Amino acid sequence: MVNVQDTGIKWRSTPSAWLLLLALAGVVIFVFHTGLKNMVLTWYGSEEYGYSFFVPLVVIFLIWQKKNVLRGIQFTGSGLGVVVVAAGLLFYFIGEWSALFVVMQYAFLVVLAGLVLSYTGWRGFQLVWPPMLILVFMVPLPSFFYNNLSASLQLLSSQIGVDVIRLFRVPVYLAGNVIDLGVFKLQVAEACSGLRYLFPLVSLSFIAAYFYKAPFWKRAIVVLSSLPITVLMNSARIGVIGVLVDYAGIAQAQGFLHYFEGWVVFMMCLAILLGEMVLLS
Repeated sequence: MVNVQDTGIKWRSTPSAWLLLLALAGVVIFVFHTGLKNMVLTWYGSEEYGYSFFVPLVVIFLIWQKKNVLRGIQFTGSGLGVVVVAAGLLFYFIGEWSALFVVMQYAFLVVLAGLVLSYTGWRGFQLVWPPMLILVFMVPLPSFFYNNLSASLQLLSSQIGVDVIRLFRVPVYLAGNVIDLGVFKLQVAEACSGLRYLFPLVSLSFIAAYFYKAPFWKRAIVVLSSLPITVLMNSARIGVIGVLVDYAGIAQAQGFLHYFEGWVVFMMCLAILLGEMVLLS
């Protein structure tokens, strides 16, 4: 039961509370608009990050689900939140001076967390920080890390894909990321590295772990397993495409069928992830 004599700030949907939230949001967006604009443009221009448009909506929904609990919590505020905001602004200026968008984008998340902690205090922050952590998955990786990861996954997926092709007794030769089937040659391009599956699947695995009522080590397994699941399933997709091309021609690696296979692989990754959670339970 909520004590109506409490003098601390409580969550209320009053006009003044909404005006305060909108004002804070406006200031934060104005300060970080350069980094946020770059982030949104990256989402729009890259299939790997297309899912990021939905991440803020998911976070808002998860926090909204806790509204009844938040209404009964005394919001005492926290001086530590001010320190976190100051640290985030410091990171922002470092990113601004060094022209590193990724630093500005992570600084935005730090400032956002600091503002929430400053307003709600530790009790309220304990409820909302797990959903807010999902916002990390909307920040694009630094270019150097992204390129190295993509190149490594291309080579690994190509090698495992060739192993799958050889299971079907199809003669094949691998040169880097080029699969030579004799009559046809398939290049495992950057788009086929598996990142377009990996990023959204890791995000979904984290959300699934959030809802998964189990010990921490089981939740950690769910999140960490998304990487090998993605690599193996993407490699199997490459191998199946190679076999189909050998038997039915290059059309099997182009057009609608090529993209449809990608959706099938992603849904299979989700099914495997859910099956893993069932087994762990």
